[in-house]
Amino acid sequence: MPTITIDGSQYQVDGEQNLLTACLSLGLNVPYFCWHPAMGSVGACRQCALIEYRDSEDQRGRLIMSCMTPIKDGGIYSINTAAAKDFRGAVIEDLMTNHPHDCPVCEEGGECHLQDMTEMSAHTLRRYQGSKRTHRNQYLGPFINHEMNRCITCYRCVRFYHDYAGGEDLQAQGRNHQVFFGRNTEGKLENGFSGNLVEVCPTGVFTDRTFSQHFVRKWDLQTAASVCEHCAVGCNTAPGARESGNNRDPLLRRVVNLYHHDINGYFLCDRGRFGYEYVNSKSRITQVLSAREDTVISSTADADERLHKEIPPQEGVFTLSEKLAAAHRGEHRLIGIGSPRASLENNFALLKFVGRQNFFSGLNQRDMRLLQLINRIQSDSNIHSPTLPEIECADAVLILGENIYNTAPRVSLAVRQAARSRQKEQAQSLKIPLWQDASVRQLGGEPSPIMFIGAELSQITDITDRAIYTLPENTAQIGRAVAQCILAVNNREISLSAEHLKASEDIAAILTAAKNPVIISGTSSKDSQLLHSAAQIAAALAEKNGKSSALYLCCEEVNSLGITQLFEPETGSLEQLLNELKKDKTHINKTLVILENDLSLRIASRELDSLFASVEDIVLLDTLLNKTAKHADLIFPAAATAESQGTYVNTTGLAQRFYAVYEGTGFIQESWRWLADAAGFCTEHSENIDAIASWNHCPDITESLADSIPSLGVIKALGPDENYRIEGLKVARQTARYSGRTAIHAEEHVSETPPPQDPDAPMSFSMEGVHNPNRSPLQANIWSPGWNSNQSIFKFQQAVGGERRGGASGRSIQRPARPLSEWSPATVPERDSDQGKHSLKTVPIYRLFGSEELSNRSMGISTIIDKPFFTLNRDDAESAKLKQGDTVALDTSSGVFRGKVVISDTQPAGSLGVPAGLPGLEVLTPILPGGANLLPVVESSSIRQEG
Repeated sequence: MPTITIDGSQYQVDGEQNLLTACLSLGLNVPYFCWHPAMGSVGACRQCALIEYRDSEDQRGRLIMSCMTPIKDGGIYSINTAAAKDFRGAVIEDLMTNHPHDCPVCEEGGECHLQDMTEMSAHTLRRYQGSKRTHRNQYLGPFINHEMNRCITCYRCVRFYHDYAGGEDLQAQGRNHQVFFGRNTEGKLENGFSGNLVEVCPTGVFTDRTFSQHFVRKWDLQTAASVCEHCAVGCNTAPGARESGNNRDPLLRRVVNLYHHDINGYFLCDRGRFGYEYVNSKSRITQVLSAREDTVISSTADADERLHKEIPPQEGVFTLSEKLAAAHRGEHRLIGIGSPRASLENNFALLKFVGRQNFFSGLNQRDMRLLQLINRIQSDSNIHSPTLPEIECADAVLILGENIYNTAPRVSLAVRQAARSRQKEQAQSLKIPLWQDASVRQLGGEPSPIMFIGAELSQITDITDRAIYTLPENTAQIGRAVAQCILAVNNREISLSAEHLKASEDIAAILTAAKNPVIISGTSSKDSQLLHSAAQIAAALAEKNGKSSALYLCCEEVNSLGITQLFEPETGSLEQLLNELKKDKTHINKTLVILENDLSLRIASRELDSLFASVEDIVLLDTLLNKTAKHADLIFPAAATAESQGTYVNTTGLAQRFYAVYEGTGFIQESWRWLADAAGFCTEHSENIDAIASWNHCPDITESLADSIPSLGVIKALGPDENYRIEGLKVARQTARYSGRTAIHAEEHVSETPPPQDPDAPMSFSMEGVHNPNRSPLQANIWSPGWNSNQSIFKFQQAVGGERRGGASGRSIQRPARPLSEWSPATVPERDSDQGKHSLKTVPIYRLFGSEELSNRSMGISTIIDKPFFTLNRDDAESAKLKQGDTVALDTSSGVFRGKVVISDTQPAGSLGVPAGLPGLEVLTPILPGGANLLPVVESSSIRQEG
């Protein structure tokens, strides 16, 4: 490693990095603006100036920009010499001539990189007295505020939005000496990563609009490490909360990125960043509810119309405990339905509460088999699940049937970086450092091959080298042909057109020639044969190359793969439960205990009605009112992710711990606590009941779960228990500057109320405790002296852009290695047995906003969700004499649904794209794919008639 001297001290540094990165990795303070660790250098701001000396005899040196200076072995530099300081101070003073004096009212204040760098450059006096240039701000949608007067022209925003994330509608626009960063016309930013502008911008030009609705300063937020619950990628987040001014109830106020090297790095998608508002929804369940009549809820939109009554929590718990006692005596049957959006701990608690033979996954048979197939594929030692940095380094990517921008957004951002692999290889051959971002991007040549086969692709079509739009079953056929071409096997059983056969040969040749190919697929197409074909390709590449192949398989929900670990193959589905109930000839009463799951999204309406009719009572533990709650006799308020502690297993098999940011309002608590309380009230005793009643801390369940399920044994090591201390101190959730501890309730009293105690984690709900993230990875408040913004993360990394000190959070679950000797197509029953009677095959399609259950209830996101629509191939639309925007009715086995026609040039012929989970169409999700008839609707001002 090269050795350099900085201000008289010698250091060994990474010779592949520039001087600025080397200085920051050493923990030295060098101010900068335009440079970003994920986007490299462009040398636009001139703020990182240092002095470079020719040799030890040189007393004057020359001014250099450290972000544009490669490391030179034996180099001598100075950060603190007067010439460097004066130059940096002059740059700041020039920038501040037009910057407004609005720090007290700017929402960036207190976590502003510009403030930090101004202080670091010792610019404390403004001499300029002239007029400042001003701009007109734009409306950029429900997520982002725009205040252009604060801009310092660092170009970070457009470099991220356009160059890194592929957005087209935010640009640098200029006239004379003025530069404006915005859209050509006002309107919502179209890219699904626009929220990162809030963290990328070093000033207050772009701020979080949802946070503005309930703004407090960064130092007044209570924070803990968490995991995003809006997809299965497992991005790490740092939610922030503070008590409301009107009452003592805490309010979740924002979510920001929490750096994880192997997953999200520096960036989140907008669903993960802004989907948090469901926690504050008016549909939130905060009290224990009991049914007055047959229906608990008449309207999920208006809480005042609910036909229920609030009851004391003890009454609800006692009712549940009586059912547990009756079940223990054999006089009653408790049936538990788990959830892929609930933590491992909550699912395991319900499993123990009802007994393993009475516990079901909350998934339909098709989805359960798909997840068990993924679990089986990932157990093959010839296949490994790549991290997102590994995907970014891929030199060829094949995506099979997965619209990753909408189902696994952060993965699509990684694929976009992979498209530049050839460009980076060319740069290295020309001796251009990869951190020279502008120089590397100017190189010509074709992008790295990104290939797609499937029904729909969004937002990454501009980097896609080859796209074949076809139905899932055809995608699987082409995939199998690719695998056979890789191994030079000729299988006549595969029937493909000459065009698709040639495409298969070309794709196989590209993957075989690649050094680091990556295959991506997932469950969204609901086709197991497609997953088999993806695994076949990966296995063929492993056999061809003599090393394991990278296969990234996307699950749909945050803990989909986690709940799969609780079941043996071919068990746990809702269909299995339905069959058992149909065959049950006993006259024992049955109670359904549903854990954080809206079953209307899991099975068809007729099957769901049959399930509910087969039991006498329904108990629901959940966060929000939903369609399942309409049928519940007893409802318990369950804690959301930000209000609880637990474990999720992401789509690659990485188990991660999340921690409570604050205690929920009303009687909200974790689902497992309600079950433990009921066991504690139970008049019957057994080893199982007593064990559940003894659970006082989340680690108690975690340990029991790890001992019971071999593949989950690693979760015991994910984090310390509640007794862990650092020099006698807990980790503080509040900052050392947290204000208003007594004044916030001064109208009532001035004495300080003791903070609540956390029984589950070694963390305090106060400012007392350890604040340094280097002391514990539990600390999510990223701050360092002189670095108040999110840029301070480098102070807690092993090197800039590297792992956090202390290592990565999370442990891979330990599934026994099981080589797959044969890859035969799976036999998953068709969801719609009457498909032949229908004119169109319905295919599930997904939207970043609208296809995920919880984020759909967030205020900002709910304003931009599409109205019900159906996507139709252009030729099919012309045959049916339908135009863009026409209203049609979709006749399915679950009823008739209306929506607008969206004509697509890529929708496979003979199929209809139906948005999964979209409000108004969400009950169609369980029957996709299937068959349906499309009926035109004649509309007038007075009538609607289906034709």
